[in-house]
Amino acid sequence: MQLPSNSACVLVQMSAKTLVDAPAYRRMSRHEFGGLAMARIASVPQKVTAILGEVPARSPESIQVQLVHSGELILDQGGRQTSVAAGGVVVYDVSRPFEFVYPQEFRTTIVQMPTASTGVSNGVLKTLSERGSTHRSPAGAVLSRLLRAAGAHGQQLGENSRDALSRAIVDAVRMVTREHAGGGTLDSGRAGLAEAARDVARVHLSDPGLSATVIANRLHVSVRTLHAAFEDERETLGQLIRRLRLERARQQLEGTTAPVRQIAESIGYLDVTHFIRTFKTTENLTPAQWRRRRLGGTGEGPRP
Repeated sequence: MQLPSNSACVLVQMSAKTLVDAPAYRRMSRHEFGGLAMARIASVPQKVTAILGEVPARSPESIQVQLVHSGELILDQGGRQTSVAAGGVVVYDVSRPFEFVYPQEFRTTIVQMPTASTGVSNGVLKTLSERGSTHRSPAGAVLSRLLRAAGAHGQQLGENSRDALSRAIVDAVRMVTREHAGGGTLDSGRAGLAEAARDVARVHLSDPGLSATVIANRLHVSVRTLHAAFEDERETLGQLIRRLRLERARQQLEGTTAPVRQIAESIGYLDVTHFIRTFKTTENLTPAQWRRRRLGGTGEGPRP
């Protein structure tokens, strides 16, 4: 068994105690997965306690996401118990003491990631650990499918595919976070799907191929469903992508000395002329003119 070399991906060590007086088995595999750490476990009923004292002192704060394939998980953390049935997922903080009880034979997949990569606050993380997100939840369903794919095919995928799948898992954790922060209703309708699409777009603005199809695939919905989510919004999905790209372009024009061509490529425009034309349509100035005006008209600034 090869453990991840990245300190951000070192899984928390656990102590397990079998709960039945019968022949015991415990099958476990652990490996690094696109910058995350993953464990797959199958076992007889058992009680598992985290050994936090063995976590390297310099390891960043981490969270775990667990998908219960079969059996049941009871998560005990902070004096509260959360029951997660087969098909459910739960997100929890691994920097605080926790304990699992699996009262039946079970199969589970656990993925650990740095808390900073998800943007989850401590307060929201505490709430997440108190409620499982079942496969009937839109966000939970997305995360569940991704974890199933990671567990079943992760080791067979190429490096680029593993990286893409790990990024999608982090995106899905953000969706679950939004769902719970909104009292469990945010992602249940069009507004939640539109918000999830905005999250995906922000993360992948540098992808020249970013489109409704790409975002729909990330969210595991049809393109038609995705477009329908924006019918009550102030902008279409295409307008959203263009606005986000131009916002980031303005930030870079004002805050860096990067050439216009480099900025264009960093936000997904392979054709700098197209970028300049799009920018001018919105601002009535070319990117270079806009930069000079924002900087008080001093100097010519970098050229495209």
